Amino acid sequence: MLGLLIFSGIGYGLFVVVRATIQVLAALNSSIAVAIIAAAATIFVSALSIVLGKLYESRSLIQKEHRETKIPVYEDFLKFISRILMSSKVGDTVSEKEMIEFMSGFTQHLMVWGSDEVLVAWVKCRRLLIDGPAMKTSPTKFLFLYEDLVLAIRRDLGHKNKSFVKGDVLALFINDIDQHLPNKTGVDSSSSEKLL
Repeated sequence: MLGLLIFSGIGYGLFVVVRATIQVLAALNSSIAVAIIAAAATIFVSALSIVLGKLYESRSLIQKEHRETKIPVYEDFLKFISRILMSSKVGDTVSEKEMIEFMSGFTQHLMVWGSDEVLVAWVKCRRLLIDGPAMKTSPTKFLFLYEDLVLAIRRDLGHKNKSFVKGDVLALFINDIDQHLPNKTGVDSSSSEKLL
């Protein structure tokens, strides 16, 4: 109620000022009134452009600082997941304790710095990871959820991801990913070698 009264008072005050200004300008010589209106418009446009420029500059600075904080968090996560996915090939196994500690820390950082889209993608991955039997019966489901997470991270960092289709990111490290996609035309999956 108080806010409505204040808003009404401000509106009435603006109405009174505009009405008084019009009455003063109507009483003046037309050439003087035109000059005053032109000067007022110039001042208004200049002030508006300065204010909008400062707002844009401030917003850009905040986005830059957020991006600089997010990048190390996302890079550490992608390195860790790559280490897990490649552990059988390179012989660098990750202990369950190490995995729990890393995921806990990553989740904490993500709650503060991750975009909504990244959080949603991470929750889907995490739910599947927690459900051990589901993870064992459908590891490819996790890989596609992981790809969605990577694409969400890229969008959060400013990438457009325009040309990507399902499986493109996974194809960077899984040679036979096309065998797990529904009828991808122009791809000879029989000659691909397995990486995982």
